[in-house]
Amino acid sequence: MLRARVFGAFVLAAVLALPGITHAQIVVGLYPVQGKVEPKLRTDAEGLIVSGIRASDRRRGTFILRGPVPLRESCAPAPTTECLAKLGRGGAIIYAEAAMDDGVVSVTMSLITGHQQRTEPVNFRFIPGFLDLRSVHYAVEQLEKASADLTAPFPVETSEARDTAPTGPQANRPPAPPPTPVAAAPTPLAEVGSMEVEDPIMDASELLYDAPAPSSSGWMRRTGIYASIGGALVLGTGGFFGLRSQSLNDDLSRRYPAGLLVPADRPKFGQVKRYNTLANTLMIGGGIVALTGLTFWGLSAVSFDSDGHGGGNINVRGRW
Repeated sequence: MLRARVFGAFVLAAVLALPGITHAQIVVGLYPVQGKVEPKLRTDAEGLIVSGIRASDRRRGTFILRGPVPLRESCAPAPTTECLAKLGRGGAIIYAEAAMDDGVVSVTMSLITGHQQRTEPVNFRFIPGFLDLRSVHYAVEQLEKASADLTAPFPVETSEARDTAPTGPQANRPPAPPPTPVAAAPTPLAEVGSMEVEDPIMDASELLYDAPAPSSSGWMRRTGIYASIGGALVLGTGGFFGLRSQSLNDDLSRRYPAGLLVPADRPKFGQVKRYNTLANTLMIGGGIVALTGLTFWGLSAVSFDSDGHGGGNINVRGRW
């Protein structure tokens, strides 16, 4: 009976773990962004795409980024699907083109697999100097859905298909050679500008505004709040002892010139000194703790994301 229960528990755990095991991910590389835009805008576009891919990896999505970021521009002068597919190394390549459109940078990207399959292009836009991550994250999600259509499994042969299979002389014919893959030419920038692509910024604004903040800043926010409250309590305690010391000192100073002090007042001089020292210590310590808490609380609205070159990007979240 015990063995049957252990075996049943093992089978149940295997069934529950099967979806996570069978979840396939694609290792992707980013080819340098093409287009007639300034180098700084091209770098900004690449940083946004990298952020979207790494967000996919963090949420256990389809894409895993490989380095270097970006890859070396080895398909110049005109990147073709065949050349980009060879750079995939068994994975895939994200190819993007950028163009300026009325002061807004429009980026069109597609995925090329190692079998020279190419997804439909997806688009995102950003304003120079204001890197909004929402639109590129939405575009990467659309690219994941398009890649799933490319990598769909082939249909399994059924008994009905075997019954209808040709027999006799036709069955001995050699199979037809597979079609030669045709390299799809990259979409010209002129056609990209004229394409009517759905604007992901307007469609996904509410969804992305309500998205939870990364867990990496949650501990900073909680620590900042608790430290600020603790520092305020310590400051209040220090203020209480300071007022008590001041009250005793004023009472002794008022009675001393009139000769109204008695022997029982002698310990109060030491008490004033102790209260004064305690008040200064608590005020300084409480101020440091409260300032540290406010700093952590403020930094909880900032996330840090590596750019793949040993540096980092600072992304400020909030609502306006």
